[in-house]
Amino acid sequence: MISFEEAYAIALDTVQRVGTETVALREVAGRILAQEIVADMAMPPFDRAMVDGFACRRVDLDTKLTVVETIAAGYAPEKRIEPGTCAKIMTGAPVPEGADCVFMVEHSEELDGGVRFVAEKTGDNIAPMGKDVQPDDTLLRPGHRLAPPDIAVLASMGYPEVTVSCRPNVGVIATGDELVTPAEKPTPVQIRNSNAYSLCAQVEAMGCVANFEGIARDTEASLREVIGGAMERNDVVLLSGGVSMGEFDLVPTILKELGVEILFDRVRIQPGKPTTFGKSDRVFCWGLPGNPVATYTIFELAVKAFLFKMMGHDYSPPMLQMRLGETFSRKAGARKAWVPVMVSDAGTLTKIPYHGSAHINALCHAHGIIPFPEGTTEMVEGTVVELRLTRQG
Repeated sequence: MISFEEAYAIALDTVQRVGTETVALREVAGRILAQEIVADMAMPPFDRAMVDGFACRRVDLDTKLTVVETIAAGYAPEKRIEPGTCAKIMTGAPVPEGADCVFMVEHSEELDGGVRFVAEKTGDNIAPMGKDVQPDDTLLRPGHRLAPPDIAVLASMGYPEVTVSCRPNVGVIATGDELVTPAEKPTPVQIRNSNAYSLCAQVEAMGCVANFEGIARDTEASLREVIGGAMERNDVVLLSGGVSMGEFDLVPTILKELGVEILFDRVRIQPGKPTTFGKSDRVFCWGLPGNPVATYTIFELAVKAFLFKMMGHDYSPPMLQMRLGETFSRKAGARKAWVPVMVSDAGTLTKIPYHGSAHINALCHAHGIIPFPEGTTEMVEGTVVELRLTRQG
C-alpha cells in the first residue's frame, strides 16, 4: 500500500497530452486554452469618459461653461475644448482634445447657453488610453481554463475562434451483479446504479466527454467485454467497484489480461483504499471503489487533476483555511481520511450526519471535505484546517 501523495505523483507523471483543435468563440467556455492570447490594440482604445457628464478643463471648473457639442458613445468628437467651453459627453464616449476631466451630470447646473459645476470637487472620470492593456501584451497563456471574463477578453481582442485542447473521451463503467438502472425497482438484494451517473456528471462538469459504457457483471466474460470495448473507444476508462479483495473483485485481473500495466492498487487513504490505476499503450484506467462517497472523493482528489493535466491545465482545487466549530474524532487513524463538512453561519466548520463511504446523501449537504491527518484520531474545536470546496453556489 502506498501513500496518497505517492499514488497522485505516479498517476500525474504518466499523463499524455491530448491534441488541440480550433473552436468558435461561442463554444470555448470551460475549455483549456492551447495558444497564447496577445493584445492587438490598446484598451481603452482612446481616452474614455467614465460617467455621463461634461468634459472640460479642470482650471475652468469655477466658471460658467459654454457647451460646444454633445458626444455619444461610438462617435468621434468634432471640436477641441478651449478655455471656457465644455462638451456634453456620455459614458464610454471618447474625451475631446483639450479636456482633462469629466464632471458628472448630477454635479451640474444648466444655465442659459451653458452649464456650471456645482459640487465641491470631482475626479478626472477619464479612463486613459491603454490604461488596462497595451498592444502586444500577453493576456492569456496556454493551460488557462477559459471562464466568462476570458471570453470577453478574447472577443475584445479580435479572436472569433481559439485553439484549445481536445476534450478526453472518458468511458464510465459500473460493475456488480447487484446493480440495476435508475428506472428499475431494486429487489431486496439489489441497488440502483448511482456511481456511473455521478462520475459522468463529474467528468462533464470539468469539460471532458463522458461516455457511459454500461454495467459490467461480476463475471470474467462480462468484464472483459465491457472493459475491452470501452478501452477501444476512450482515452480514459473509469470503473467503479470490483477492485477490492473479495472473490468477485475481478477488475484488476481483467485489466491485466487486456494489456493494462497496474501501477498501484492500494492507497493509504479513507475512503478509497482499493483505488487502482494502470495504463496500456494508449488508454489509462482507473479502478475506483464501489462505495459512492469513495468513488466521488477519489475522483475529486486525483482523477480530476489527472484529466485536467491531459488537457495541459495544472488544476488547483479551491481551498480555504477555516476553524473547526466543534471537535472531530474517529476510531482509527491508520490512514489519512477525508470528511464531509458544512460551513456554519458563524463561519466555522461543523459536522454533518455521515455514516461512512456508502452514505452519498451526506455529500448533498456538504460544502466541502477536510483532511483528517494520518495518525490522528481527534481534531479539537478551534483547530485550523484546509477546507476543500466541493460545492459552490
